[in-house]
Amino acid sequence: MKTFKKTAAVVLGFAALSSQALAAAPEKDVRFVGDTRFSSFCKAVVMDDVRVLRSSLARNVGRIAASQREVLRMVTSEEGLTCNGASLIEFSVQRDASSVHEFLITRS
Repeated sequence: MKTFKKTAAVVLGFAALSSQALAAAPEKDVRFVGDTRFSSFCKAVVMDDVRVLRSSLARNVGRIAASQREVLRMVTSEEGLTCNGASLIEFSVQRDASSVHEFLITRS
């Protein structure tokens, strides 16, 4: 079995905006660097969106592993995907992404 090691680093930057400008401006506080082919996994954590995570799993079937469950195992393994230098599970804790964290813990 091939070892899966991909990194999608997330660089966070915050701008000082007034409350009106913040409401009108799209969220641009995250920038992806490194291997961005897998940035959707980090994006799911940043957004705390299980739907985005499930979509990322489905899109990577055949690229990483043969099923969604195997893709999930690969990206959450010790040698798996990292975001900001942390594993996907650790990153979800750091970002307080409770929905995604719950999904990752129960499914992997």
